[in-house]
Amino acid sequence: MSKDNKHLLVISPHTKVKLKEMPTEGVESRVSHLVRLLARNKEVIIIEPSDLKNSGGYGIRHHFYAFDFVKIKNMRLGSYFLSLNPFYYCALFRALKKHSPSAILISQPWGVFSTYLVVKKIFGLNSPIIQDSHNVESEYAKIIAKDKNIPWIIKLFYRMTINFIEKLAVQYADYTFAISHENKRIFVKKYGAIPEKIIVIPPVINVNPHQKTKRLKKSKNQIWAVFHGIYRTVQNREAIEIIKNKLAKELKKYKNFKFVVFGKGVPIVEEEHFRSLGFVEDVYSTLQECDMAVVPLVSGEGVKIKMLDYMAVGLPIVTTKKGAEGLELVNGKHAIIVDDMNDEFIRAIEYLIENPKTRKKLGHNAKKLAKKKYTTREVKEDVTFTSR
Repeated sequence: MSKDNKHLLVISPHTKVKLKEMPTEGVESRVSHLVRLLARNKEVIIIEPSDLKNSGGYGIRHHFYAFDFVKIKNMRLGSYFLSLNPFYYCALFRALKKHSPSAILISQPWGVFSTYLVVKKIFGLNSPIIQDSHNVESEYAKIIAKDKNIPWIIKLFYRMTINFIEKLAVQYADYTFAISHENKRIFVKKYGAIPEKIIVIPPVINVNPHQKTKRLKKSKNQIWAVFHGIYRTVQNREAIEIIKNKLAKELKKYKNFKFVVFGKGVPIVEEEHFRSLGFVEDVYSTLQECDMAVVPLVSGEGVKIKMLDYMAVGLPIVTTKKGAEGLELVNGKHAIIVDDMNDEFIRAIEYLIENPKTRKKLGHNAKKLAKKKYTTREVKEDVTFTSR
């Protein structure tokens, strides 16, 4: 079977690929931007879970093949179990019988090896398989272990199999996109990956001027510090709890200062110095109404896309080292970076509250760095050569 150079197959078992709307979360943004870069003049074929199916377009014609997740009693076996999902194989076979893609992009390591067997051995295609790794999953397993919302049996399966699954993924994918040089180093050292097959593709953002749409009631003398993220992830829940229960109380002496948080699944709360908006569709308009970003992350893995969102709109940032991980930020120039969540972190926020000129300078420098390092123009060549 010959390749059709007009098709790109995208397998996204964990998040929606948005080719028209603005992505509203980190992984979604990562995948969607990569698809746009890889597609060029290709038609896009997308395999997604049926509950994520999206009919929107982005000037690129695309075809959807949806699959369901297996359920045992009331437990949903999600993307971790992709290789064991017969519904996924049905969708993959249907797609490959109709199309012969010139390249295949798989988001995260789940199912890379089994997809390799179907694509290369059963259908005999030579199309490059590209794995997009959002982090080092074996490192992220340590964070998953703390999540009380995930059933213990799934966490056990994850911890027992992730090293094997990730090793197979980097060995059998033709290329793996690593989100940072540190992640590439780990793939090479831990799994013996061939360095030339691991390509560092940092996350990309849109730093073009965003239309300002004022939706929140804010007086001119108020100072708002923002944090956003998906609430289901442990690291974001930890950060929001730190903001609500520690930082907001420690900084209540500033009567005109308030924390604003939002994201998918975030509970709506209104307090004197803390406001939670819940899910927000227009992320950038909301960020533009704020004066600084505060990122008290104490756990997490990989590059935090939220950091790039703040940089894109020119917000000054106070962050832990964990929040700044994988980004080329210089402390004091692009952001204030503190070792951990401690008294120094609080003093850094106080400093920005009291020094508007420093806020403006840090925000300007952060946006300038985002334009230089994290736009589609900067990574386009590295991405597109893998699908030629």
